Amino acid sequence: MSIYKKLLKPTLSNFIVCPLSADIALALTTTGAQGQTAQELVTALHLPKQPQGLQEAFKIISHNLHGSDQYTLNSANKIYIKNKFQINNQFKKLATDVFNVDIQNINFEKNIDAANEINRWVEDKTQNKIVNLIHSSLLNNETQLVLINAIYFHGKWVKQFDPSASTPSTFYLNNNYSTKTKMMTAEDYYEYYESSELNAKFLKLDYAGNEVSMHIVLPNNIEGLSVLEKRLLDVLVPPKYNKEKVHVMIPRMKLETQIDFKSILQAMGVKSAFENDANFHGIAANEGNLKITEVIQKAFLVVTEEGTTAAASTGLVYYVPLSAAPQEESLKMFFANRPFLFYLRLNRLGVNFFVGRHGYPSL
Repeated sequence: MSIYKKLLKPTLSNFIVCPLSADIALALTTTGAQGQTAQELVTALHLPKQPQGLQEAFKIISHNLHGSDQYTLNSANKIYIKNKFQINNQFKKLATDVFNVDIQNINFEKNIDAANEINRWVEDKTQNKIVNLIHSSLLNNETQLVLINAIYFHGKWVKQFDPSASTPSTFYLNNNYSTKTKMMTAEDYYEYYESSELNAKFLKLDYAGNEVSMHIVLPNNIEGLSVLEKRLLDVLVPPKYNKEKVHVMIPRMKLETQIDFKSILQAMGVKSAFENDANFHGIAANEGNLKITEVIQKAFLVVTEEGTTAAASTGLVYYVPLSAAPQEESLKMFFANRPFLFYLRLNRLGVNFFVGRHGYPSL
């Protein structure tokens, strides 16, 4: 949620972020951090202060990030290390046992070849939805380690929308401007909630298997999104839904975002990790002072009548400095014809793995 707040832009902007992808990569980094570097990461990311608590929490998450025969969910972690670079054995064990990380040697001096190899791996793990995550200019003879996390999700709605019912409708950008976009339409029983406190409506759309769901939070006012974004602690937690008969209209969506987490983390108080005196001795005790130079994420999401495809990949680049049955009710209306928030949630873990904002038509 702290990351989302730092990403806030004018209401008309769209974006999608995968906090879980960033959390996994940064949590693994934190297990190898010490001293002030570790303290800043733990505080900014709200991680368990005790290493054992951190490891137990992410072991549960990492070992449960898988799909089923009804939906696809892949999470992959990989560390690329410079040839002849030695990783601390304890960190290597944590990386493989807790975070399910693969480790591979690579020649960063051949930066174009190295970037191509890393990007091919990301493309493979995200079904070609995330391309060119790492630019060759980020790699050189000082690069010692690149840590990558990639997450891919593809699911079909339990209650799919009829494409023939989708129709062009008005989408209000704000009180003064509107445009036309294709709206998916259905009338059925859904998990639905009205919050007078937030002045908003919640709608839950389940994916096949009922282990993943999309939650849409729609402000009652056309320009109410900015108010909701000040209440994220309340907004990003599912309410106590009621089963209601609802007339639903939501836009088709296609969102793509590239995020530079370095500036965001620095604004959140993570300073030491990016400086020459960064303390990552838990990763490589005898190889000089590792520091993080880049934290990059690309995220992608498409929502159609059939369901949703989403992908994200986060990369960290390190350098060593040369120095119950429903009852008949009145019909509820959920017309997402104005800017709104949404999140994809892993129900079995209680974790939001994609969070986004739809501010203007995108598909």
